[in-house]
Amino acid sequence: MSATAADFLTVCPICGAPDPVRTYRYPEFDVLSCSICANAWRSNMYSRQRIREIYVDSGYADHPYFEITERGETVDARRIANFQKALSLLESRAPGRRLLDIGCGAGAFLATAKQRGWQPHGVELSPSLSRRCAETVKVPVSNSSFEDAPLGANSFDVITFWDVIEHVTDPMSCLSKAFEVVAPGGHVLFCTPDEESFLARLGKLLYRLGYKYPSYALHPPNHTYFFSRRGFRSMLARAGLHPGSEYSQEAFFEHSPLASSVQKLGIAVIEKTADAFDRQYEAVFLAQKPQRPALI
Repeated sequence: MSATAADFLTVCPICGAPDPVRTYRYPEFDVLSCSICANAWRSNMYSRQRIREIYVDSGYADHPYFEITERGETVDARRIANFQKALSLLESRAPGRRLLDIGCGAGAFLATAKQRGWQPHGVELSPSLSRRCAETVKVPVSNSSFEDAPLGANSFDVITFWDVIEHVTDPMSCLSKAFEVVAPGGHVLFCTPDEESFLARLGKLLYRLGYKYPSYALHPPNHTYFFSRRGFRSMLARAGLHPGSEYSQEAFFEHSPLASSVQKLGIAVIEKTADAFDRQYEAVFLAQKPQRPALI
């Protein structure tokens, strides 16, 4: 669905429902929430051109998140464990080993997948990260947004979106393209923050009591959308993808410029507690494209 800047203030850009609610007010933007589809978005939505400027900027590629070894592996053992868990799940279900990672960064996930026998490809908007990934991991990388990437229909068995879908201007358009590009019976994996996680719910409570942190850190200025689990499931179904397995994983705030050391420790404790209830901050969704078109 195409929407103008003003539309984001009056209707939900995902499901079209009217009268969104202002959930948070921050200096740079407000967070608007839909009572129908249970998702949220920033009030002054970025244009696609502005998003390109943010991620093409050379400083973006220098963030510690993109640190990798000479073999292309992430230096964070916990991220490797997250990747291994997801790949084990995909290997038990995917019809083949052709894998496309959207927003592949420097290639940490693709390197992990390649070591396990996958045939990895990447799409990355940052020119410098695209080059680093191609040169270090030795995989094909398209320097492009997912929306503009030249990808054939039914050309991959798995498509992954690690912390990407919350940065786009039109998530439904991305889901529709993923449906087109993934092969029948193939899977699409998404990892994104969860507005219904323990940490997000605590942040909302503290915000209502007058404390900006951690809610402000959970709604960073570079995010365009803020999804709930049930809202994301409804988006998958709307795009024709069958929702499948889902689970949560811990959020890591080591590099947050907003948090003190005490706040970071508190977040870590909350995340460990939330693990027992599968309500950690990041939600991972696995969805499948049907083998055959739905009968009308």
